[in-house]
Amino acid sequence: MSWPRGAFSIAGTVGFAIGAVAVAILAIFVYLAVSIQTGHIDVHHPRRVTVMTELIGELVIYIPVGAYLLTFLPAVAKRSLRDLGIRAPGWREIGIGLFGAALMTLAVDLTGALMLQLTHRHDTEAAIALLKQIKTPAEMYLFIAIAVVFAPMLEELGFRVFLFNSFARYAPVAVACVLSGAIFGLVHSASLPQLLTVSIPLAAGGIVLAFVYAWSRNYWSSVITHATFNAIPLTAYFVFHVKP
Repeated sequence: MSWPRGAFSIAGTVGFAIGAVAVAILAIFVYLAVSIQTGHIDVHHPRRVTVMTELIGELVIYIPVGAYLLTFLPAVAKRSLRDLGIRAPGWREIGIGLFGAALMTLAVDLTGALMLQLTHRHDTEAAIALLKQIKTPAEMYLFIAIAVVFAPMLEELGFRVFLFNSFARYAPVAVACVLSGAIFGLVHSASLPQLLTVSIPLAAGGIVLAFVYAWSRNYWSSVITHATFNAIPLTAYFVFHVKP
């Protein structure tokens, strides 16, 4: 893609990213304040938080951050949302998305197996740890909605439509795929040891997601890849009782 003059300027891109983080932090603080005030979070036992409270907290972050990205991204990219790939997918784009899901599953599983052999550690991603705490149907349905709908939509908007394009503005596509994929993996680790056992496999998955977006030039292709990748272990867990 050829970019117009001023697209993803360094200052504009950094300012936009800081703004997204600020929106997320503000949403967290507001939600915490409301949850403490209503008794859903006990300040004396802050770790005793219900699964439902955590899940609603994720939605409270996703919705305003997604609105922020959709509102201000065209000004930073100097392109319309349609030009950035946010348009209805055709059969080609859907096919690329489904193919990407198989490729992403293979990349994450193979890289994860390699990290297991090298580190002899099997760390659980935060989302999987939360999944194992689910006790009610309401928690289950909300978890599935977040994992298969909200998380793929928000993360593809942030990591691919924004981050990948901001790198691709100045670097070759392959480099942009690796850089955006690496950051995608990093933000999914909850501790230093997980940088190897969780971040690297998910970075491999992030590279595939960036490749899917670059190939299709359609936001929904990478959303389909991401959503299908997330849905596979959830289906195995809830339907066939296979532990992730």
